[in-house]
Amino acid sequence: MSDGTDNRPVSIEDVGRALDEAPTVGGPALSGAPPANGGGGRDGDRAAGEIFDNCPVKPLGVNGKFAFFLDALGQLRAIDNMNAQNIQSLFGSAIPRLCWQFPQWKKNEGELERVRNRFDQTTASLTMWQAAAECGVFDPDNAVRGVGAWQDDDGGLVYHMGDRVLYGGEVQGPGRIGGHIYPAAGAIPHPEPGGPDPVAEIEQVLSTWAWSNRDLHPVAALGMIGVMMLCGALDWRPVFWMTAAAGSGKSEFQRFLAMLHGDRGLVQSTDVTKSGLTSQLKQSSLPVAVDELEPGDERSSKEKDIVTLARVAASGGQWLRGSADQTGVGGKVYSAFLFSSILIPGIMKTQDIQRLIRLDLDPLPPGQAKLGLQPRTWRARGARLKARLIARWPSWQDRLSAWRQALELQGVMGRDADNWSTVLAMADMCQSEAIASPDMMAPLCRKVAFQQAATKEDVTNDAEAMLLHLMGQDFDTFRRGEIFTVGQWVAAAACQPGAPENLISEAVDGQRERQSKHNAKLAKVGLRVSGFGDEAQLFIANKQIQGLKNLFKDSDFHSGVWSQSARRVPGAEPSPHPLTLAGIRSRGYWIPLKSIAGMSDFPMDRDGGSPEARGAALDDDLEHF
Repeated sequence: MSDGTDNRPVSIEDVGRALDEAPTVGGPALSGAPPANGGGGRDGDRAAGEIFDNCPVKPLGVNGKFAFFLDALGQLRAIDNMNAQNIQSLFGSAIPRLCWQFPQWKKNEGELERVRNRFDQTTASLTMWQAAAECGVFDPDNAVRGVGAWQDDDGGLVYHMGDRVLYGGEVQGPGRIGGHIYPAAGAIPHPEPGGPDPVAEIEQVLSTWAWSNRDLHPVAALGMIGVMMLCGALDWRPVFWMTAAAGSGKSEFQRFLAMLHGDRGLVQSTDVTKSGLTSQLKQSSLPVAVDELEPGDERSSKEKDIVTLARVAASGGQWLRGSADQTGVGGKVYSAFLFSSILIPGIMKTQDIQRLIRLDLDPLPPGQAKLGLQPRTWRARGARLKARLIARWPSWQDRLSAWRQALELQGVMGRDADNWSTVLAMADMCQSEAIASPDMMAPLCRKVAFQQAATKEDVTNDAEAMLLHLMGQDFDTFRRGEIFTVGQWVAAAACQPGAPENLISEAVDGQRERQSKHNAKLAKVGLRVSGFGDEAQLFIANKQIQGLKNLFKDSDFHSGVWSQSARRVPGAEPSPHPLTLAGIRSRGYWIPLKSIAGMSDFPMDRDGGSPEARGAALDDDLEHF
């Protein structure tokens, strides 16, 4: 080591020798300061995947050009440039430790000493990149869990409150739990154990709305509140839609919901887009409530995109969209959605309807006073309800199975059972620590079965939707002042009772000649009818014949997709050999007309007696039709 008169530049070797030979000097007095031989962040002084021992900044891994860390506050950070400012922002209030571990040195009268409040950015950057790379590839979409309720690998509940995490009955700081990262975030309302049970007061307020089904909908609304509180921990999240005419109090219900969930406990809006929702949710499992999602401009995809996001969230699926750098952006959604509107937009697909629980409000009696709810009181009650649900979580799977079995005994199956078992089991968990007995479940399950039968949608799967679309398309030119649908032409070719009179009153020599004439027209659009009455079948070509493409244009079944749905029609059979239709050969599917809803029914607008009497009056040629 040179004396104080040596003015040559300090070399790396000088620094190394000084660190090896000299005792630690200078530096602030820090809590948890490293041992004397631990300065500088040198190799050998740290564990793999750590910047230095007990470092407040935790490397998580790398993904592309980004290194991921939990900063000194526990926040998730993605860094692509390890410059001094970014490093300082990661350490925050722990910057003194950063300076201590990666010091800058200067010569003072021939001796090396630390430069106070300075750090060696190059060495720190190299060490931080190395530590992050040692952690491997990091996938934030699957590893990171934001605020809200979650389920661990053993079925236990994890409740992330932003500033704290409740896990296994204990509260701990944000960070790594099991195989997931729970980063720090703005605090959401904490559950509040103890205090009086709030459910009776909540049920009393719910009863003040004029529900169209007063026996079932208030219970479903209570279950919905519970589902929204723990939605991220559930395997299935129904989509809720509240419909109400003006003056029914749906906006007041939204306000009540906001009080129960508390500030920052609910993503709520009256004017929102899919991008706005995903930006707000990030990796959280917060519930979503959207008011006034009314039918919009048919050229706009706003409502469709939001409904699609809710559909994805029902099973915790992933949304994706393109980005400017062609890498794509996306994430998984675990939120429960409530929409409220006067009308439900007509953009609901079959898969959307299958996930839907609809709650209808009637107008309130004239002069009924507003509820006058106190936000502080209801925030406290919501926090107590949340605490009870968390405490009762160990019973969830048994409770859910019991309610599903009770529903299936009443004939509620499939997605309907998924939806209603989740809601009723959650309402049961709100009301009682003990699981309801089968005798207590049965009356409510019968009400669900009755409602589902009474409100069942006409179209419940893609095959029915495809046939509905096809049969309803206008076909051919005006005949005698009328234009007819594909379904009417098919009915006429098969001599069905619903065939229009103008299509069957022509003078022809019997059924077969009439069918031949109609088939000549149907062949232009890839269709053919064979047989009559109950034995009639409709052939739908697989090949993308232009006329058939035109019929399915702008539908979900365009570009040949119709053949996939045709295969799923009950009784459908593939044709063993290609058929020639207007000069084009194509294979396809033969579909029994009795599998097409309404095709074999006698029309409601025909005069004269019962359908049986009318059917008996038909002769083979239907000439008097």
